[in-house]
Amino acid sequence: MDFIKRNKATIIAIVIFLVLVVAMFQVKNIFFPEEGDAIYGDRLKGIEKVKLSKDISSKVDEKLDESVSKVTVRVAGRIVNIILVVSDDMSVDVAKSCGDKALEAFSDKEKKYYDFQVFVEKKGESNEFPIIGYRHHTKNSFSWTKNRTGNGS
Repeated sequence: MDFIKRNKATIIAIVIFLVLVVAMFQVKNIFFPEEGDAIYGDRLKGIEKVKLSKDISSKVDEKLDESVSKVTVRVAGRIVNIILVVSDDMSVDVAKSCGDKALEAFSDKEKKYYDFQVFVEKKGESNEFPIIGYRHHTKNSFSWTKNRTGNGS
């Protein structure tokens, strides 16, 4: 009891401080109730149900012919980036068909969940390359960049 009488002011200050901290926390929760939630929502909801396998790059490589010398697949959230390095004699139209062939390595469930970007580049210099194709998960085909030769595609 002696301790409490001697440190009465300190104990009161500590109790008041703790009450203020709890009160400030409650006020913060009232004014900012969803502060912990993501600003743009939960865009990765359900991704654990549609996991891509570790060997997806080799599966994509199997679907493509020998005119594609290098295949790289990178997954970033719901976007699958497929980077293809093609031979110097490949035309733009044939290169675009490589994007569709690469997509065959994915299941229908994966195609309906993920967005796909295909980057096609040549080993050597080219005015027509690189070309980029994008496929939204709700679409059935790629949208490609325009030809760089000026005649469009």
